[in-house]
Amino acid sequence: MSRPSEEAASSIPTPRLWQTVFAEPLLHFALLGGLLYGAYLGMRRPPPLQIVVPAELQEARRAELLRRNGRPPGEAEMAAALGDYVDAEILFREANRRRLGEGDIIIRRRLIQKMEYLAEALLPRHPPTDGELSALLTAHPERYALPERISLRQIFIGRERHPLDAETVAQRLWSELSHGQPPIAGPVAMALGDPHPLGALLPLHSEAELTQLFSAQLAKESFQLQQGQWSRPLPSAHGLHLVQLMGRQAGQLPSLSQLRERLRLDYDEQHRPERRRQALDSLRSRYQIVMEPEPKR
Repeated sequence: MSRPSEEAASSIPTPRLWQTVFAEPLLHFALLGGLLYGAYLGMRRPPPLQIVVPAELQEARRAELLRRNGRPPGEAEMAAALGDYVDAEILFREANRRRLGEGDIIIRRRLIQKMEYLAEALLPRHPPTDGELSALLTAHPERYALPERISLRQIFIGRERHPLDAETVAQRLWSELSHGQPPIAGPVAMALGDPHPLGALLPLHSEAELTQLFSAQLAKESFQLQQGQWSRPLPSAHGLHLVQLMGRQAGQLPSLSQLRERLRLDYDEQHRPERRRQALDSLRSRYQIVMEPEPKR
């Protein structure tokens, strides 16, 4: 009956065994080494964070200083020129480390916009076929049709040269042009007025272009002229114009090959909401949406 208890007692380390273990020099060496290494880790300064200044930025700042000063910049000048980039990068990283952007609605919106753009850009793009582009052209011909254009001959009466009698001079010239017997020929007519920056002959222009160059009234009445007919004096910001219709080009719808690049851009813009939804659905699939229970009312 005493044998099991004797075996259990023999399995318990005796004080003499522990004395032998603690007296082992290798154990002392290991413990001392661990303490020293821990002290070293505690006292060692962490490695400095690294900021890499892009080579392209350095080249651009160097070229700017060279253009401004007329000589290559020195080291101190380059350091000062790049200081704003380094300062901004440090502040940006420290703000991120302290999570200062959390809770800021403006930063949140900006990050959402950037991520939305990135998600769309990373989504595989389907290049439109000629059939899809042709369907877009057929659906919106008014968007791509070239407008009617006309070419004009003008006689200009400037208010700078005629501050007091510009209207009188213009009316007299119009009477001569309209009722002259025989009619005044083109080269003679062009010599009657004042010099104009655009010259006496105006090549093909649309109504919108003439409005931008002169005035809405001049553009509208010019398109109502008959071939060879002179207009009455028409105003612009700088004086009065007598214009004669020289030619007319009917509006036309360009071919698919001429409009392909523009149609591709419009196709992408038209399908942008669809691509945005696809990009968001792709991101949403990685998340589990949990609705918190609403408080009972």
